Amino acid sequence: MKIREQSVFDYRELRYGLDRAKYLEHIGFQPFEWQRQVCHDPCLRKIINGSRQCGKSTIASGLPCHKAKYRPKSLVIIEAPTEVQAGLNMEKIYDFMAHDRKYPKIERKSDSQILLANGSRIRVVVASDKSSRGYSKPAMIVLDEASRIDDVVYRSGVRPMLTSNPDCELILISTPFGKTGFFFDAWYSRSGFWSKYEVRSPWTVDEDTQRDLLRHEQDDAFKKEREENNIRFFYSPRHEDFQEQQENLEAMGIQQYRQEYCCEFIETESQTFTYDSIDRMFSYPTRERVVQMPVETYANKLVPKAVGGEFF
Repeated sequence: MKIREQSVFDYRELRYGLDRAKYLEHIGFQPFEWQRQVCHDPCLRKIINGSRQCGKSTIASGLPCHKAKYRPKSLVIIEAPTEVQAGLNMEKIYDFMAHDRKYPKIERKSDSQILLANGSRIRVVVASDKSSRGYSKPAMIVLDEASRIDDVVYRSGVRPMLTSNPDCELILISTPFGKTGFFFDAWYSRSGFWSKYEVRSPWTVDEDTQRDLLRHEQDDAFKKEREENNIRFFYSPRHEDFQEQQENLEAMGIQQYRQEYCCEFIETESQTFTYDSIDRMFSYPTRERVVQMPVETYANKLVPKAVGGEFF
């Protein structure tokens, strides 16, 4: 008598499907605390302002892999500013899949797309207005190095994909790149739509010497700004090595270090006026002043005094 085989459901898979941090641990990746909080965050609009090499790629690739596996027939889109960055994202996707022995079989693949046996698709493309159009109701959109992606891609390509798509998870990940663009606007938005994460170096530039690093201290003004902007703040565990960071500062210069590792939105080196200076020009009301014009007596009359060929 032939015994009918019965499939046995692995209830651990249910746990991994519900807990993304546990899933990453299961396939061999140990999340940092900030990564764990991103995994558990139910907010569908997330923005991560993270320093270089702080672990952003784990989120940019790990969460899309999780979504594609546990939500069959879903579309996941990852956009990057350059072809090189898109290629690195795709390599990381394959790396995550290789660590999961029960990952759905790859039915078809190309340089920019993976089709899984469960019907899910993962698309990794170079961000452009054209490449961001034509997709219907993606389950997740990740913009990697978002501060380097043109505004038109976000406003005309990405935002329309969220229309009548309330379950879509949108994640913006980047280091800062000037005080302009949709990434900067989203970071300082007080709309309440965004769940914000800042992951920076535990070191900061010494304002006195301008060439040395000091341990970063969270003063009251710093804490107040993060609280007002609803920012969850973390120090990157990968940047504890003081000597390494001091070398980065010397090689990169103050401005670039502050931007790439301290996660500060600063002006570009070629900019003549800072954004704060421009803002003060238009933000402070002018007060009427009476200017006393220098005069001198000439033929019993008062006339303007000439100085250096110019009148005051």
